[in-house]
Amino acid sequence: MAGGPILFIQPPASFDNPWPCLDDKQFGLGILANMAWLQEQGFAVEGIHIPLMFHKGVSADNVIESIVAKAPILVAIGLNWVHFSRGAIETARRLRILMPELPIIIGGQHAGLFADEIASANTDLIDGVIRGEAEVPLLRIAMALSNGEKIPINVPGFHTGHMAALPPEVIEDLDSLPVYSYRSLKPPPLQPDVAAISTARGACPYRCAWCIEPVVGRMQGRKRLRFHSADRIVDQIEALAEEGISRFTIQDNFFVGGDSKLVALADALKRRGVKPKHLNVFAHPDSFTADGISAFAGCCDLGSLDYGIETGSPRVAAVNNRRLDPDEVVDRVATAVSLGVEPYSWWMAGLPGEDDDALSETKELIARTMDVGGIPRWVSPLILFPQTDIHLFPDRYGVRCRFESFADYAVFSEISLAEAVMFSEAITHETAEATRDEITAAAQQLRRYIVDNLYRLYRAYAVSARTPDLAGVEARIRQSFM
Repeated sequence: MAGGPILFIQPPASFDNPWPCLDDKQFGLGILANMAWLQEQGFAVEGIHIPLMFHKGVSADNVIESIVAKAPILVAIGLNWVHFSRGAIETARRLRILMPELPIIIGGQHAGLFADEIASANTDLIDGVIRGEAEVPLLRIAMALSNGEKIPINVPGFHTGHMAALPPEVIEDLDSLPVYSYRSLKPPPLQPDVAAISTARGACPYRCAWCIEPVVGRMQGRKRLRFHSADRIVDQIEALAEEGISRFTIQDNFFVGGDSKLVALADALKRRGVKPKHLNVFAHPDSFTADGISAFAGCCDLGSLDYGIETGSPRVAAVNNRRLDPDEVVDRVATAVSLGVEPYSWWMAGLPGEDDDALSETKELIARTMDVGGIPRWVSPLILFPQTDIHLFPDRYGVRCRFESFADYAVFSEISLAEAVMFSEAITHETAEATRDEITAAAQQLRRYIVDNLYRLYRAYAVSARTPDLAGVEARIRQSFM
């Protein structure tokens, strides 16, 4: 292909905020997947991670100059999560100043939520925003630019700010997509032995009222959730293992497949002689039974499950279209521990219907899960996003939405973790039960409760045959909660 490379840019949270409220040191899976896709089509591609370059002491000016020096035919900026909002736009601005004719596009999960708004407000900085899966539109754009043409009109899922976009198009056969590599990333990841694995695309079938996953899945252009086959997932793990990666995490909708998907993956790993040092999977508490967890435990040196429990109140869960049986949660956590799998728990504050009694129930469930070995990983105020059920029907849930626009959510680029924990500027909503200050206080209350009850973990693992690094766990908890 003629011309320079196509550059995929992971922007910083902000060029002015060295301590973002959420981690900005990871590469988005969308960037990795689309780099592999275009490379398979014959294009030269590179991934540039600006936050990691900052981490290594490279100045902002030198970062931008290094991008310009590569003479790219296209720059694709990833805006995959809320805290990259300011950084994505500022990256485009700095590049546009030095290369006025450079085609610049933005894509990613968060960009898709506000595609029309971002495209319309930034016509002087970017050529458009991709909403949905990017393989089809990226290939059409790349082919045109490599032939010396301009970005074509009527690209599926491409919002220019000047005309209505066509619906997204997707590659239906997920297993036909190439495996991705970390070798084209510059600089290399901070943790060179860790990688995320993509296993599914499309809308989660669950309808948790606060959750962005069903929204993003529908936005991608797929009619339903699709999974990679177990062998294709092992292909990806095996390819990354050849790059020296031994620890893997699955944080997408893989859990929806339940025991059958987990057992199939475990069987494929064992059949092919691939044994990760650590395999982590996100799940709802009721996703996997002892059958699935047992298979999971046997396919890797260490398995861990990130349980998104969120609340300890069945009433609050029901209000928000979520099933919750506290006794079952405790049983699943205890089962994981008994089978040698480390169970982590994730919690939220600020859910509709959450009053003092509900917070007390959440504390009780936190304590019960800690008593059987459940390790609290995170407590966060609910971030309420557009197009979720609560945001669409706030009156139904007794909610007042504070954030509506892309500019509103960009506050996450400006605040630090300490500010997010201590202050309420980034609280996206208020409920009938709690003001934004009260939601912040509730999250702090849960964090303090966990810190005050760390003894429960030490007690739970005192007689365990396999004890996690509890000192490391405590350090992470104190660092992130205090």
